[in-house]
Order: sequence, then C-alpha cells, then structure tokens
Amino acid sequence: MSPLGIRNVSSTAKEGYDYARANGSDILSVRQIRKLGVEGVVERIPAGKRYYLSIDIDGFDPSIAPGTGTPSHFIYYEVLELIAGLAKRGEIVGIDLVEVAPDYDHTGSTAILAAQLLLNATGRIFVARKE
Repeated sequence: MSPLGIRNVSSTAKEGYDYARANGSDILSVRQIRKLGVEGVVERIPAGKRYYLSIDIDGFDPSIAPGTGTPSHFIYYEVLELIAGLAKRGEIVGIDLVEVAPDYDHTGSTAILAAQLLLNATGRIFVARKE
C-alpha cells in the first residue's frame, strides 16, 4: 500500500503509522512527493501490478476543495499526473473518491472538482491502456 499526501501523524495514529511502515507501506507526504517528483514517486510503486486507487478529497488544497473537513495541499494537476504515471506503471482496476462534504462547500466547487477528477482520471487510465 502506498498512501500519498499524508498530512501529519498525530500521537493517536502513530502506532498505526509505524505498523503500516513495518509491514511494507510506503507513506509519503505532499512535501515528499513534490521533492521526488511524479516519476520518483511512481518508481517506488511495484511495476506491472493491478492497482485500486482510493482518493480522499481531504488531500486537496482548500483553495480548490473547500468542502472538506481536514484539507491537505495537493493541487489538481499533481494528482492527475500521479494517476497518469500509475496507469502507465500497471493496471488501475478500480477507483473511488471519498470525503466530499457538501455542508462545508455551499458553492459546490468541491463536488465539481471531484467529478472532474474522476472523469479525467478515467480518461488517463484508458489512454495508458492503449499505449
């Protein structure tokens, strides 16, 4: 498992974080991902595998995803490039997007972001399958 964009690890979550690391999870923060770049991150993920992609809207910057309770700081195109890189590395067989909270975003911009992301992610997955 490769959780990307982890915001922080509180003292209550430290045990689970340490357990995940000890059992092979490669956990990266947004800062670490930006330092490595998309290719550097994708190279850390086992190649030629089947992947299930779960996206938490909390991973996005609140300037583009105000409808979340605990934002991180990814921007839209960073996530799309990570998805495109992963799709080239192996086969994305499923995807979900969670934590859109309309009560926090009365403009609906977070829901629009989520819909656009799923649509564009699907496009990048199918393009990678044709290459």
